[in-house]
Amino acid sequence: MKTAFINATLVCPVSGVSSGSLLVEGDAIAAVGEIALPADAETIDLGGKILAPALIDLGVFAVERAACRFGGIARVGLMPDQSPVLDDPGIVRRAATSGKPDLWVHPIAAATRGLAGEDLGEMAINASAGARAVATGRRWIANAGTMRRVLAYAKDCGLAVIAHAEDAGLTEGMVATEGETA
Repeated sequence: MKTAFINATLVCPVSGVSSGSLLVEGDAIAAVGEIALPADAETIDLGGKILAPALIDLGVFAVERAACRFGGIARVGLMPDQSPVLDDPGIVRRAATSGKPDLWVHPIAAATRGLAGEDLGEMAINASAGARAVATGRRWIANAGTMRRVLAYAKDCGLAVIAHAEDAGLTEGMVATEGETA
């Protein structure tokens, strides 16, 4: 099946914004820009509307399929602070398959068990279950030795680390009420 989207305002992360068309053959983009329309293609005239790649939201705390679809989001990175926490391969696997085929959910597993910041999470097993990264969630790891082990283990597993950059010793009981930060 071939579908041609004509008279579009094309948005490309590489080449910028331009006018043109887009041809889809099956589930792949076959041509972009000024294209020759195949006789057997279904044609959809966009009348200058924007045609852009889908968005990726790398830090969601809840997966709302309808909101993602409406907002043009095709992939999400699901943060580990869920109930239950994404620190078990079964939970990670269920999250990874939860949105397909409309929405790709990329689970971000807990860097430490229960996000407690102490014992390392099962990164290798969670990676094989579908985790694409590990994170501290809305919490932080106060112990530098634990953080070093998280970074080393994640590197061995080929996982990125997303860390909440906060120091409880500096923020405990504090709020920003004056100056540029407030």
